[in-house]
Amino acid sequence: MNQTSDKELFSLPKSFPFTIYHAAIPSQGVRTMQWHDCLELNYVVNGQGHYMISDVRYEVEPGQIFVINNNELHCAYTASELELICLIFEPGFVTGTALVDQDFLEPFFERNINFHNQIQAENPLAHTIRDLVYEIENENEKAFPGYQLMIKASLLKILALLFRHFKLEGQLGHDFIAHQHRLDRIREAVAYIDAHYQEKISLSVIAQLVFMNSSYFSTYFKKVMKVSVMDYVFNLRMTEAANLLADPAITITDVGMRCGFPTPAYFSRAFTRTYGLSPSHYRKKILHDA
Repeated sequence: MNQTSDKELFSLPKSFPFTIYHAAIPSQGVRTMQWHDCLELNYVVNGQGHYMISDVRYEVEPGQIFVINNNELHCAYTASELELICLIFEPGFVTGTALVDQDFLEPFFERNINFHNQIQAENPLAHTIRDLVYEIENENEKAFPGYQLMIKASLLKILALLFRHFKLEGQLGHDFIAHQHRLDRIREAVAYIDAHYQEKISLSVIAQLVFMNSSYFSTYFKKVMKVSVMDYVFNLRMTEAANLLADPAITITDVGMRCGFPTPAYFSRAFTRTYGLSPSHYRKKILHDA
């Protein structure tokens, strides 16, 4: 079951490329690493855990807002049952021909190195966005005449508020475009790692895929991904291990072997260090909470 870097597909109608839904992740659950063509806003309703967005780990608590673009791998790990309200939309839903319209999407595409995907719950902006999210949800459920206009108006207000926030915080700029170019240079290597992380990874083989020598590739990968190649592989293995442990038909030894760990003891130590529970205790907790 290799689900660590799935592309999540959304079939949004061309006439109204927007959707809103609740996502529920069980206690001690792991949401598969995903990316998608659409843009995403998350409001945390309940629960705790942490969110991996690209290479950054964010602690998750109720009331927070997360801003995720269409190239960012993201995954939630939960300490308790986690409930999110997800707003998904295509860029063309909010942009027109006017130059000012492009500002709505700057928090997704025009970021600099200071950018943070998370807005904390205690920030008054998070409260305002929460109210707008619930307004959108209410309009979507009742579907009164003009509801699509109301949804778009509320979403535009959210995006305008996000633009103001990130601009004032000095988190917007033009570095993000350069980052995307750098990411494109190693995208084939990342895809290879995502498909072969259970195996012994050869740095030289991966580097050759993108026409770099091993040393330069290691440096370049860490600069772009903000994590070393081996740490990236390790994170993939840990995510898949947590997924497999939810299936009682697979022995813990087999889980470790499937995820690329040479010995059960090595797997147990690595898993315990990452999740704070041994593989057996983690499995018992998942099955008990199911």
